[in-house]
Amino acid sequence: MKPDFANAYSKANEILVKSNVITTFPFSPIQLVKELTPFVCCSYSKAQKYGFDVRQFGSESAVIVTYGEKTIIFYEEKKSMNHVGFSILHELGHPINGHDLSVKDEETYGKYEVETNYFAAQLLMPEQLLREFQHRGIKITSDFLQKNFGVSDEAAKKRISTLAKTKFEWYSRAEKQFDDVILFKYSSFINNICPHKLFDLDDEYEKQKERDNWY
Repeated sequence: MKPDFANAYSKANEILVKSNVITTFPFSPIQLVKELTPFVCCSYSKAQKYGFDVRQFGSESAVIVTYGEKTIIFYEEKKSMNHVGFSILHELGHPINGHDLSVKDEETYGKYEVETNYFAAQLLMPEQLLREFQHRGIKITSDFLQKNFGVSDEAAKKRISTLAKTKFEWYSRAEKQFDDVILFKYSSFINNICPHKLFDLDDEYEKQKERDNWY
């Protein structure tokens, strides 16, 4: 059973385009959860005050739990904020990607975990931006990602490894549909790090008119 990377990638791209919380990087994963869902984010320490046994959560980072009609993402605030942010987005990725967490078989669980890691990484370190930085001559290192995107060393190294294995030219038209919009939306962030004229606005207007005719 192979992970559905295309779906996770597309779901993250839609959020990158539409979100009012994500305007630059790093951003607040907790605020993004509030924007996208009715879910509640709650720290492990607060959960303990309400009588929850956090040892039963089965995770030292974060877990998503549904009680009746309420869904809560519990997170371990004692971890670094960079680690916590990735963990919260990982848990958010389960419902966003349509995962049925009542399914307990190991193969399906492994597939879900890979997809949500990919989803979280794309939100925190969008591939379109990284490739644009590469195009401008910047080497994507762990230090670069940690400094500019506010991620952990572990997440940064995994992202670099994934990027090296990804063949952009193999992406489908659906996977590429938001590329120009994402680059345009975050052009200030890109230019602040590596100044370079990214778009001619008149040209971008004509491109958008052409894209509008696709539908």
